[in-house]
Amino acid sequence: MELLLYPNVYSHNAGYVFYSTSRPFGMSQDTVTFCLCFHTGVYASTISMLSVQFLYRYWAIFDETKLRFFKGWKFMISVVYSAFFGVVWALGTLYFDEIDNYSKGYFNSDMLQKFNLDISEVSGVAVVAYDATGSIRWFNISSTLNMTCIMAIQYTVIIYCAVFMYIGMEEKLQILSLSMRNLHKQFFKTLILQIVTPTITLFSPVTFILYLSLLDIECDLPTGILLCAITLYPAMDAIIVLCIVSAYKKAAKKLTIQFLDKCRKLLGTVETEPSTRLNNVNLPNVMN
Repeated sequence: MELLLYPNVYSHNAGYVFYSTSRPFGMSQDTVTFCLCFHTGVYASTISMLSVQFLYRYWAIFDETKLRFFKGWKFMISVVYSAFFGVVWALGTLYFDEIDNYSKGYFNSDMLQKFNLDISEVSGVAVVAYDATGSIRWFNISSTLNMTCIMAIQYTVIIYCAVFMYIGMEEKLQILSLSMRNLHKQFFKTLILQIVTPTITLFSPVTFILYLSLLDIECDLPTGILLCAITLYPAMDAIIVLCIVSAYKKAAKKLTIQFLDKCRKLLGTVETEPSTRLNNVNLPNVMN
């Protein structure tokens, strides 16, 4: 969706605007705005599914009977859970962050000057935390509160599961063999990094954008660049497991070596064929 919409964020003093100048497939301005809100909902569903993953790991260690909620049709509970928060986030953004006349006046001159854009002609949503008298614009801020609650719920689940997994794993390590202890320690290191990584790439950029506007600091920042960090998370999550867990590391090395061997053999075959053809062409001349 990002390749179609090219979403961006611009933060100015007590507000920010999440917008797109793209019109894929000839869509109207309102349709693109709806797609942008849907895009934000996908983010909320992603962090919700992440908390579900941590809950699964927690139950896998301490209460395997509850893993039945991840089997068969019951797996849909996790899907509905993630989709629910995605819908709540998207609808909250669409409803509370509609660009009104005050927002247009607040951003228009700066966006015209810096980006040569008329905010009335772009698709997007905007938040301005305070009005001209310094009073809080509660309708706009309701969106920030909605997003904060969703992020807080998911992050609380993640931290709760991580902390109790650490405590429980420390107790279980005492009765395990040396090899199993080493394996569990590797998984624990992976767990720590899998908490730090989404904190940096998923939660921190959005939190910074949301709360920068509440500080009402004089600033003009293209904060959309921070959202690029979100796209790093899937790759980083896989790399963490491959680099720390020795079994996965060995398997990855083995697959890489096999792949390189196949490439080398393929290139060797390609290089040999022209030489064979050249020898066949020159052979009659030598015989003569």
